[in-house]
Amino acid sequence: MKKPVRIANQRGVALLTVLLLVVSITIVAGAMLASQKIAIRKSSVTANQSQLLHDIHAAATFAVTVIQASNSLSDTDDKGSLWAQPLPPIPFGNHDINIQIVDEASKFNLNNLYHDGKVDEAALNVLQRLLVSLELDPKLAIAILDWQDPDSEVYQDGGDEAAVYQSQTSVPIANQPLLSADDLQEIAGFDSQKLATLKPFITAVPYYLPININTASPELLAALIEGATKEQLKPLISARDNQPLENLEAIWQLPPFSQATGDQKQQLTTSLSVTSQAFLALIEVTDAANPPRQRFATVLIRNLENGAADNNEGNNNGANTTDTDAKKTVGVISQRLWAFNPWL
Repeated sequence: MKKPVRIANQRGVALLTVLLLVVSITIVAGAMLASQKIAIRKSSVTANQSQLLHDIHAAATFAVTVIQASNSLSDTDDKGSLWAQPLPPIPFGNHDINIQIVDEASKFNLNNLYHDGKVDEAALNVLQRLLVSLELDPKLAIAILDWQDPDSEVYQDGGDEAAVYQSQTSVPIANQPLLSADDLQEIAGFDSQKLATLKPFITAVPYYLPININTASPELLAALIEGATKEQLKPLISARDNQPLENLEAIWQLPPFSQATGDQKQQLTTSLSVTSQAFLALIEVTDAANPPRQRFATVLIRNLENGAADNNEGNNNGANTTDTDAKKTVGVISQRLWAFNPWL
């Protein structure tokens, strides 16, 4: 009589074992499926990121080509130059690419304050006058200079930089060139409002950058001459809008530069140009996904005479012209990725 019970128990154990195996297999299969989904997702993200970087590189190369073409068409850089014209969106696979190119030589290069192992007092004076015109403290220019120069003393006033500046900020003095205008927020005396006021007029290019008189703002041009005003610059602005200034001789015929002394002319000659030696391209890549996604990159591009380009060879990390007969070498200096439009 007990044998049927034993058989029933064995069948129950077998059934339980089968159920456990089914559950185990289901769990393992589920885990494998989830892992596979994660791997596919990672692969998709990696592929999208790779495609994004490829598109940005292609757009940067295109911007370099536009600047090269502009160089071949004109000996000046101005608002009528090829690089300054709006570029139509470029379809690239599932992405649409927009490129805007601006002249960084239309701004004051903060790294002009200290170069070739010494302080550029003429550049310092220009920045101080620009700050005053924007209703900012001219002493901020000294703080920017002290951030760059290699010594540990406050310029002219003496005293330990750390003691003077780090009482206002916890960031140590860098004693090196600025990598970006955004670095100003680390410097004592600056806040977001002051940076926003000054930022349209400044840049941070890693070599000496003359100001392009064909594209510079009236505020910056007025800061070049002590006591000059934007009102006095109307003849110059009108003249260059009608016809780009082809050489520096033209500027000495127009006020307020026509009143410049011999010493002022000598100082300004090295700090002015009718061309640009640096451009910044904003690249916007739009993914046609639903909803659409956007990514941005800023690309700093050098545009140097061949001799000057050799002196800055270490700054290059991108595409260059391969035309050995070209007067200028054009190439990418640096690139920065953004999740938002940094120009808004």
